[in-house]
Amino acid sequence: MNTEIDPTQLLTQLASEQSTGCLEIVYGSICWNIYLRSGKLLAVDCSIQSLSQLVDRLNYLGYEQAAQSVKVDSDNLVRPEIDRLVLEGLLDQSQLDRISLDLTKEAFESLLWLRNEQMTWQPDRLISIAIGFKPLPGLNIANTIDYYQQRLKIWQKFTTIIRSPHQRPYLTNAKFLETPVPGGTLSPKALNQIAQLMKGRSIRDLALFLKQDELKVVQLITPYLRHDAICLRDPGAPFDRLPLIPEPDLPPVNSVEQQPEIEQNVNVAPVNPDLYQIACIDDSPLILDEIERFLGDKGKYQLTKLEDPIKAAKTIFRLKPDLILMDITMPNINGYKLCSLFRSSTALAETPIIMVTGNKGLVDRVRANLVGATDYLTKPFTKQDLLAVVEKYLT
Repeated sequence: MNTEIDPTQLLTQLASEQSTGCLEIVYGSICWNIYLRSGKLLAVDCSIQSLSQLVDRLNYLGYEQAAQSVKVDSDNLVRPEIDRLVLEGLLDQSQLDRISLDLTKEAFESLLWLRNEQMTWQPDRLISIAIGFKPLPGLNIANTIDYYQQRLKIWQKFTTIIRSPHQRPYLTNAKFLETPVPGGTLSPKALNQIAQLMKGRSIRDLALFLKQDELKVVQLITPYLRHDAICLRDPGAPFDRLPLIPEPDLPPVNSVEQQPEIEQNVNVAPVNPDLYQIACIDDSPLILDEIERFLGDKGKYQLTKLEDPIKAAKTIFRLKPDLILMDITMPNINGYKLCSLFRSSTALAETPIIMVTGNKGLVDRVRANLVGATDYLTKPFTKQDLLAVVEKYLT
């Protein structure tokens, strides 16, 4: 059976039919193999899983001898390497069960982030198990899907700033080691230690190294990401080919455009027809004041400052400015979703929208282009940087 369907739907169907076999799902150059027996989930393999991550996982579980024996420079895939460790007596049955379960869960989570990919169902094809070792009893698919859908809802709370657990955090400036960050819970010493651990590691790598759940690490570094003390690099190869965390659905355009004016509660100065109208959406009053200061002495721009992105959307539809400056990282609705919302409206379809962010990665630029952003301005920016991008589209 070769088809295109949502993975969750097909897995639910196969579970209800108590199917046995292998479901192959292809996403670009990446392949997942999902092995089922009598409707239970035996294992999930992902071709992108690496031997270096296997080493981190083994160390995370405390299997140091097995970790030291992994041949990272070999051409082995992860499961054959695990089978080798088992056959050489470096992993016992309980350790095999634990590492197989962890790798299955890791692959299964990214699998559920796919939407309508090419799939092939092969009845009766089962995973090979190392000689003398019994297979896992199997996971209940409905319960496993429900668990990862709940996790996805938590991930989606952070999609304003994080798009993949394989993004690589780094400290932007050593001064932040001594400067308190609002909402930050790390002491200068702890922040310095984590900054040393980053050094090219991804969020997932850090979680394994710190023996913490990835979402715990995300919660820990989020205040520093919001204040640009920590920024994110794109995922390194080959993990840049994995699916990104899917975002929640956008609200309908009309639900924003048709809100009563009384709900807006935003102070907007009377429009001066002789000046270019610029709207700036940023949840930081300091950034808004700085932009106003940079633009104010030119005598040809009128700036409307908007801190709340939800209320800002209503004001923007009413104001119809000549240009929009918009932070990417904001609470409740991020700049990508807001930009997509504006582009869905004929009134703002051609308005220049400049995305402003502290992240310099290619992922951010590609996403900005995909949602219809006109240009991209990276923090920290100078007065000359701001004027250059504004005058590019308004003069």
